[in-house]
Amino acid sequence: MEAADTEPLWTGEHGGEARLMLTTSGPAPVEVWRWRLHPGEAYPSHPHPDGVVETVSVIHGRLTLVLDGAEHQVPAGATATFDGGVPHTYRGGGAEPCELLMTVHLPPHTGGG
Repeated sequence: MEAADTEPLWTGEHGGEARLMLTTSGPAPVEVWRWRLHPGEAYPSHPHPDGVVETVSVIHGRLTLVLDGAEHQVPAGATATFDGGVPHTYRGGGAEPCELLMTVHLPPHTGGG
């Protein structure tokens, strides 16, 4: 699937965007997102439910990943993974746009009803 074939689910003030490319099925779904953040553009995210794990792989530029108030620089070619249960923000951290792929690993369904 081409990114241009999907509508952005978030659009930033400087033209950044996030597109949900795929959600797998099964007992432990995974979402695959494609993001572009312009310099200084930020997306704050509330904590996710327990068991959610996120992975970000920077393709171009640099991401400033803020986890529970602490900033982490993730350059092009690097991958970071973290517990989605903490407050987190994605911010374009360099002089050029940051492009990244994100996966959101959802906890397994426990069944019941």
